Amino acid sequence: MEISNLESINSKVVSYGAKLLPVVKNRTNEEIKFLYEFGFREFGENRLTDFNLHKTVYKDVDYHFIAPIQSRKLKEIVKNFKYIHTISREKEIDILEKLDIDCNYLIQVNIDNDPKKSGVTKNQVFKFYEHCIEKKITVVGLMTIPDINSDPKSIFSEMHQINEKLIMDYSYKGELSMGMSNDYEVALDYGATIVRIGTKLFT
Repeated sequence: MEISNLESINSKVVSYGAKLLPVVKNRTNEEIKFLYEFGFREFGENRLTDFNLHKTVYKDVDYHFIAPIQSRKLKEIVKNFKYIHTISREKEIDILEKLDIDCNYLIQVNIDNDPKKSGVTKNQVFKFYEHCIEKKITVVGLMTIPDINSDPKSIFSEMHQINEKLIMDYSYKGELSMGMSNDYEVALDYGATIVRIGTKLFT
């Protein structure tokens, strides 16, 4: 990617007071070098295999896990990642309580009720958040991935409303991780604080 394009995308994100999280799945260490040299010190990862490759070179980076969680890999994920964007099951919370490892968690919301996707439904968000509080799990925000056929304005508006209600009702940081390469600009208009961009940074 041309550095001028990266600067343009990052400037737009920053102008909203939000954070650009580069997604580096399937990328070599050489491919993501330009992101590191630009100054990024947070990367989004989908796979432990990619993370294990990248951390050998980029050791002073805070890594965000942004993929569905396999329970058997949860301990390894929590030990290595600063943020996990995809908690959504009580089973995961029970495991995390026993592990007692400091981490920042975002609840994944299946805002479309898509049976193929992970996440709590919008009607379950508050109950699940309260369960996290009971188990002393540090939830700092919400995350969503809209269906490609959904209206992003409607989806992101609804996520913003849910997030604002949580902020009002609880002592809660209120991160809102939503928006990717194809819809991040819309997400910013509706209060996204973290946009997860991969493809657009490498084309």
